[in-house]
Amino acid sequence: MRAAFCATLLVLIGAATPDLTAAPPQARSTQAERFRAMDRDGDGVVTRAEWQGSDRSFDVHDWNRDGVLSGDELRPGARRREPWPDDPDEATVGTSELSDWTPERFADLDHNRDGRLSRDEWHFDPELFRRVDRNHDGSVSRGEFLGVGDDDDRNDRFSDLDVNGDARISGAEWHGDPRLFGTMDTNRDGFLSRAELLGAGEDDAPTDLFASLDVNRDGLIALNEWHWSRASFDRRDRNRDGNLSRDELSSAAHPSTDVQQTPAYRTGYTRGLEDGRAAGREDRTRNNWDLDGQRELQQADAGYVPGVGPRSEYQAGYREGFTRAYREGFGPRR
Repeated sequence: MRAAFCATLLVLIGAATPDLTAAPPQARSTQAERFRAMDRDGDGVVTRAEWQGSDRSFDVHDWNRDGVLSGDELRPGARRREPWPDDPDEATVGTSELSDWTPERFADLDHNRDGRLSRDEWHFDPELFRRVDRNHDGSVSRGEFLGVGDDDDRNDRFSDLDVNGDARISGAEWHGDPRLFGTMDTNRDGFLSRAELLGAGEDDAPTDLFASLDVNRDGLIALNEWHWSRASFDRRDRNRDGNLSRDELSSAAHPSTDVQQTPAYRTGYTRGLEDGRAAGREDRTRNNWDLDGQRELQQADAGYVPGVGPRSEYQAGYREGFTRAYREGFGPRR
């Protein structure tokens, strides 16, 4: 009798429990309509000319880099499920993007297995951490990481969404679930400020990135403590001992003189100068210094083709050129 009662109770509870794996049909329908509205010629794809947002935001959604948005790229709530798309082939460990929002990736990052990611366990873009930490409690829960029920455009930075550069996000600029927009709009003015979207007064990064990766505190980063590809690990492991020292991790950010003389580096440097100068001038018109927020600087592969040489060398040159030219284009800071 007791067993039958418990079974019945479980059935009733299950029936009454909402499906938290997806947003309500109405919200998803709204998102689908928004994407369909962009597809002005009705061919099932959204071109860059049809995209109602910034170029950087378009690049975020163009997962396969084919120049158009189609399929899952236009499906509300869809997530990239590539195994390691956020591989820091460049020297951006600690600020690289994260695109693998799977349970397996969460478990890989959750060093202490407490079901939450602290800021010290997060080795990626700090702005993204603040975006995903929805309740701003200083950690990312499993539900927040997986984005249960939310279409939150998490890989779009604030600067990507702020198309008109007025330092706030309007409903028309927001591509995510409109319910989420309403929840975050705490002052109900119809816009999201940077503080509403990202929170305020929070640390941007672990005080010591090397220490945060060195889980067993043995003074070395072993392969099983590395959160990216084997290839990116091996590139840094200069003495081939199967571990990364503090020097090997930090030196990746400072290319050697030999690297600076390669065709790939010089080509990247030239393109970086061009893009950095343009970005600096654009931000100057808005009086908004945002060097750290430049997505081009993080990916650092604009204009790259395999024929010029190693991608990592191109990126190193691009970053150097972009950073230098951005300061030039922006001019004296007020």
